[in-house]
Amino acid sequence: MKKILIMCLLSLSLWAAETNVYKVVYNSPVDKVLANILAKFATEQLVVVWQLDILDEFKAKGLDKKFGADFNTAGLTAVKTLVACNGMLGNGIINSDSDMMAFCPIRITLTEKDGKTSVLYARPTSAPKDSKAYPMLVKLEKKVISAIEASMEME
Repeated sequence: MKKILIMCLLSLSLWAAETNVYKVVYNSPVDKVLANILAKFATEQLVVVWQLDILDEFKAKGLDKKFGADFNTAGLTAVKTLVACNGMLGNGIINSDSDMMAFCPIRITLTEKDGKTSVLYARPTSAPKDSKAYPMLVKLEKKVISAIEASMEME
């Protein structure tokens, strides 16, 4: 009985490890991580079409005062997001299954706490596998994750 329970727990933990959100944490401030990602995205033809400092925007809208003690209880020092797309893959997705454009352009969110930056990316491979655009979504995901990981090798 113990063996069955252990097997079930191991299977459950492996299943839980799979997530639709890619996450990597770097021991660097958000501005350095963001600058490296932007530089690497440019070399990988991932065109950044929009950026937003979410935490600053919330403060500019007075949400810190509105929510008071309930504002940013996670204690994040920065929350930034960027939207990017690869033209070739984006066009292929449009042509194959335009509904899958919900996954392209992609969105990357960076959060900072205690000098460490988390890079968060919603994986487009969470899309329906029977979509004609799925192979291109797989390529896009690999391209983005590879660029994120390679960005911190830059100096």
